[in-house]
Amino acid sequence: MTYDINQFTTQRGTRNLLKAMKLITNLSEIPELNQPNVHIKNRDGLLEKINRVLRDGHSKLQIVTDFDHTLTRNQLDNGKTVLTSFGMLKDCPSIPQYYKDEDNRLASIYKPIEVDHIMTKEEKTKHMIDWYVAAHELLIGMTFPREELMEISRKMVDCFRIGVDELIAWSKAHCIPVLVFSAGLGECVVAALEAANFLLPNVKVISNFLAQDESGTITGIKGEVIHTYNKNEAAIKNTEYYDMVRERNNVLLLGDNIGDAAMAEGMDHCDVVIKVGFLGRNVDGNLQNYLNTFDIVLVNDNTVDAVNAILKLML
Repeated sequence: MTYDINQFTTQRGTRNLLKAMKLITNLSEIPELNQPNVHIKNRDGLLEKINRVLRDGHSKLQIVTDFDHTLTRNQLDNGKTVLTSFGMLKDCPSIPQYYKDEDNRLASIYKPIEVDHIMTKEEKTKHMIDWYVAAHELLIGMTFPREELMEISRKMVDCFRIGVDELIAWSKAHCIPVLVFSAGLGECVVAALEAANFLLPNVKVISNFLAQDESGTITGIKGEVIHTYNKNEAAIKNTEYYDMVRERNNVLLLGDNIGDAAMAEGMDHCDVVIKVGFLGRNVDGNLQNYLNTFDIVLVNDNTVDAVNAILKLML
């Protein structure tokens, strides 16, 4: 059943019904969505999505989020760029210099392609596959620096966006499954989440995890490579997370890349997907593309205030 505000004949009656159902009549009722850095292309469409999620309640909701520069910030207050999950590994002292040099070279080639606002998704995908394959092959033969990574992960605690702790706590309190879906390095994602006490029973991680031999030497990546533009249900099926969300038809999706918007694609049981995009690079060139892709675009925002404001409406 779809909620239709036009079926009610009096403004007073409509307001009373909305109050009883905890719905909203206008996005202006959510101050966090009316800030200068918040961009919304279709306000009526977003209002309808939010109300459908509110109507269905906690039992029908799941949260799917990217990790790098989504749960984490783009930059710290001092202007320093926050490490990605691959960057966490590279920051470990025992990682050889040849790896760091080659990783930097690959990033200088492929990172501009990833954030290019003119190239099509199809054009980008081939380049992303080349990048990830090369980056993963570069790891083969290295010893995984587990203890060093634990130390780096503790430094990552202050790199999460303001309010992520509240989001995770809310999801735990209301038994909402959270999927951290990352094209980065799974061991680093898990380490950072554990250091911040965010890896709770309702929080699952799908990412690129390392294959290692008995001595801890890296032999490759487990399974199919996940990259920015192939995040979809194909990687979610046959996982513990998929079993958790079979009956949850509403998704709150968070990402910082155009490709992240597809993380819920293929979930044929999902009725509503509210897509929130964090834009912190090449804003002028990418804003229109993000508006065409995400329901809400947050520009240079170090918080998840807008996301938490929507979730608080369900209290």
